[in-house]
Parts: sequence; C-alpha cells; structure tokens
Amino acid sequence: MYESASKPGSLNMSKWHTCDTTHCRAGWVTTIAGDQGKKLEDYYGPILAAVKIYKVSSSIEVKWALRFFESNKTAMADMKRCAELERKQNEIQN
Repeated sequence: MYESASKPGSLNMSKWHTCDTTHCRAGWVTTIAGDQGKKLEDYYGPILAAVKIYKVSSSIEVKWALRFFESNKTAMADMKRCAELERKQNEIQN
C-alpha cells in the first residue's frame, strides 16, 4: 500500500476516493483488495471495510480512529513505518 500511495498525488486524506489513482488510506486498503475490497466497502462502508481488511492482512495494528483521519504527511509517515515493519517481519519469517 505504501508503494501505491507514495506516488506523487496518490494520497488524499480528505476524500475516500478522488479518482482511480488517488485515495485516502482506507480507500487504498479497499482498492488494493480488488473486487473483494469493493464488495466489502459497498456493504460495510469504507472505514469498516478497511478495518476488516487490515485485520486479516497484517499483524501490524493500525488504530483507524486516529490513522484514517490524519494529514497526508502524517498518514504517509505511518504507512512508511508499517511497510518497514512488515518488511522486517517477512525477513524474519523467511
């Protein structure tokens, strides 16, 4: 997710989905999850869908009540932190 959201103009924390290539943090989570993410978002809404996806796809806790409503800069810094933690966890497991 960090790789997708870190491209210039790809993160906009003020809207769930701005266009096909610009989303907020929760929007990126559901978008990257593909058709299943879209179905979850249509059923539960963007916040709960993203929370559910995070819970099953990563052991890194993301406190959505805080993290889904931050500034672009703060959100990007935390997404980078999570990506680095996930990378380290994967190295340990392999």
